[in-house]
Amino acid sequence: MNLSYIFINLCIIFLIVLFVTEYNPKTLLNEKIVTHSEKNFYEKSDVGTDVFRLTADPGNDKIFYQEPNYFNPQDSLFLFKSDRDNGKEKIYLLNLRSGEIIQLRESSSFGHIPTWSIDGKEVYIGTKGEIIVTPIKDVKERRIRIPDDSWITFLHVNPSGDKIIFVEESADGHKGLAVVNVNGSDYKRLFSTDNKSVFYIDHPTFIDNNKILFLTRGKNRDFTGDYNKPYILDLNGALSRLPLECSHYDINFQGDKILCASEGYIINLNGDILQSFSELRGHGVWAPDGITFLMTGDPVSVSERYFGKIVIMIFGSNISYNLVSHESTYNSSLEVHIQPNAQFSRNGRYVIYESDRGKSQNSDLYLVTVPE
Repeated sequence: MNLSYIFINLCIIFLIVLFVTEYNPKTLLNEKIVTHSEKNFYEKSDVGTDVFRLTADPGNDKIFYQEPNYFNPQDSLFLFKSDRDNGKEKIYLLNLRSGEIIQLRESSSFGHIPTWSIDGKEVYIGTKGEIIVTPIKDVKERRIRIPDDSWITFLHVNPSGDKIIFVEESADGHKGLAVVNVNGSDYKRLFSTDNKSVFYIDHPTFIDNNKILFLTRGKNRDFTGDYNKPYILDLNGALSRLPLECSHYDINFQGDKILCASEGYIINLNGDILQSFSELRGHGVWAPDGITFLMTGDPVSVSERYFGKIVIMIFGSNISYNLVSHESTYNSSLEVHIQPNAQFSRNGRYVIYESDRGKSQNSDLYLVTVPE
C-alpha cells in the first residue's frame, strides 16, 4: 500500500467526520450530545430591547426555580431541564452565544434544584444517597457520598464555593437539612424534621458563608400561617426565626436584604420592613447590584398595570417599569401555574424567563436585554 493511497483514504475519512460533525443535528462535543441552535429573535420588549426565543422544541424546557442562579459565572451557559427526549426529563446546558443545547447527563435521574460550582466548571446534581459532581467539559464525574441514603435535593453553594447545603428526602417526606464540603468531607445534619409538626423543608439558601435561610412545612406540605416565617440557621447550630411571613424570598448579594416577594416587602435580617410595594405580589429576585430587583406577579393580587409582566424595581425608590410581557399561563386561582421563574444574568444585563405563551403547554426559554 503506497503513501498516496493512505493519504487519499485519510482525507476521505476526515471529510466524512467533518460532514457528520457539521450537519448532524446531534453530535458529540467532549462526549456530550449537542443539539443545533434553536435561538431566534422573538420580538421587542416593552422598553424596546431585544427578546430572543432560546428554545423551540415540542417538549417542555423549564427553569428549575428562580434561585439559585442558573447562569454560569461567565454568563455563557444556562442550566435548565427539559423533557424533549421522548418525555424523559434531563439536564441540559444552553450555550447563550451559539444557541447550541448540550445534554449534560444521559441519565434522567436527578434531584430537584442542582447548582453551579463557584468557578462554573462543574454542576452539583443530587441523586439517591450522593451528589454527582459533573464537569461541563467532559464526563469524568465524581461522587460525594452522603451517609444517609436519601434523595438529595435543593442544592445551594455558599459564597466562597466550598460548602453545599441540601435537603435530604425520603419517600414519605423530608428528613432534614444538611451541609457537606465540596471535596466530600465534613457532612453534617444541621436540622431534622420531627414528623409531628415539621414534615418538609423548603428553599434553603446561604445568606453568607455561615448563615442559611430556610422554611419548614407541615403535614401535606402545609404552608399557612407560621410556616411562612423563615428560619435563620448558622453552621454551628444556632437557630432563630424571622417574625414576619416571607414565603417566597431571595437574598441580595451583600446578604443584608431579603426580598419577600409574595408578601410585597423587603426586610433586613432582623425582620424589619425596609420597603413595601402594595401593587405587586408574586415571585422575585435580586440583580447582582443588590439594589435592582425584578418581580413576576401572581394575577390574583396584581394591579392591571403589572398583569403578565416582568417588572423591574429599584430598592429605596418608587422607580419601576415593565420590562417584558412574559406571556406565561400563571394564575393560582385557576390552579394554572407555569411560573416564569425569571432571573438576572450574573452581570445583570439580561433576564431569562420561561413561557408557554399562554397556551398551558410546551414551555420554552426566552432572554430579554435589560436597558442600561
